[in-house]
Amino acid sequence: MKRTTGLFAALFFLSCSIQAGVYKHVDEHGNVTYSNVPSGNAKKIALPPLVVVPSVDSGDVEERIAKRRETMKLEEQREQIQSKITAEEKRLGELKSEYKDGNPDRLGSERNYQRYLNRVERMREEIDAREKNINGLKKELQELSGSGK
Repeated sequence: MKRTTGLFAALFFLSCSIQAGVYKHVDEHGNVTYSNVPSGNAKKIALPPLVVVPSVDSGDVEERIAKRRETMKLEEQREQIQSKITAEEKRLGELKSEYKDGNPDRLGSERNYQRYLNRVERMREEIDAREKNINGLKKELQELSGSGK
């Protein structure tokens, strides 16, 4: 019986020394030292328990990351196309207000009527080109939206 009691006592003291903990010691110069061995004026630090996170299948994570990158890429492309559409519509509005349904104001440098007619024709061509650009961009945006779903 004494032998068993002695064995339990030895195991108890051994387990106490194993669960020593972490100690913080500050010397006279202000240097901080952390150790698992207590020294003269070291204070024991209470550490929070360790959190164990289960492993994740990396293949699934890689797939989700790839999908997210693709989604972000599509969103960026949509934003770029939308900003181009907005810029084209703004310029188209400016051109149409200046064009005044084919009767824009004559400029002082257009004393020659043919210069005026040439400018009106260039304006009409630019309006047509901007409208085609807007339609093409909207079509591209629709195709992009269809492929992102």
